[in-house]
Amino acid sequence: MAITAIKQKRISDEVFEQMKEHIISGDWAPGKKIPGELELVELFNVSRVSVREAIHRLVGMGVLTIRRGEGTFVTEMLPENYMNALLPILMIEGSSFSEMLEFRAIIEVESARLAARRADEQDFYRMEEVLQVMERCKGNNREFAKADLNFHVAVAMATHNSVIIKVNAIIHDMLKKMMEEIVAITGYTGGLYYHRKILEAIKERDEEAAVRTMSEHINVTIDKMNELKSGGKIDGATANSTNNGEDDPDDHSTA
Repeated sequence: MAITAIKQKRISDEVFEQMKEHIISGDWAPGKKIPGELELVELFNVSRVSVREAIHRLVGMGVLTIRRGEGTFVTEMLPENYMNALLPILMIEGSSFSEMLEFRAIIEVESARLAARRADEQDFYRMEEVLQVMERCKGNNREFAKADLNFHVAVAMATHNSVIIKVNAIIHDMLKKMMEEIVAITGYTGGLYYHRKILEAIKERDEEAAVRTMSEHINVTIDKMNELKSGGKIDGATANSTNNGEDDPDDHSTA
């Protein structure tokens, strides 16, 4: 098995984990208001951005609810339902690249179809904005991977399907880690190439083109990862190549 560098955990991930534990343990009871944003900043000794990211993830999972003018509350549900909402994060740990990519091939292809059918002007703007960020981040694997994932999140949001949006929120961590590894191996050109084509199809309301392009996008990446795995360049769960992809304009594999 290949040895890979240990990655530093993001501060917002640490905040998320601690907030999650407060909810699971019952410290923050169902229906009760959690500490305000500024109080959480002081408690965790982190930035407001890190606190907001953690809160938004828990809101996306349906565990927290934001009430305008009142604050953030723990959603009223049975304890076992909290576990049902939070357990998937634990279950997918250790999943291989190929398993996660196969999962994405199932959910994201149909997400592209729904996005082409339902996206509004705000969705178009969000996807365009993410593409611009991707352009600016070429040369920075971590930031490019974050923007790459944000594009797929934007497509999910454009479906206006609450289940799809929540599933994306639940698996966000795993996808983030996977995207960083894929970008490190396959570079920048593929993500930009396919994302432009996907956005074009969505804006034109061409559902079949959106499906076809998203499917090709993910399947090309699956083929690339399988090729590298069979060649012993990755171990199936992690990767350590740093190719930036800019020397191969025909390589469109970045997911």
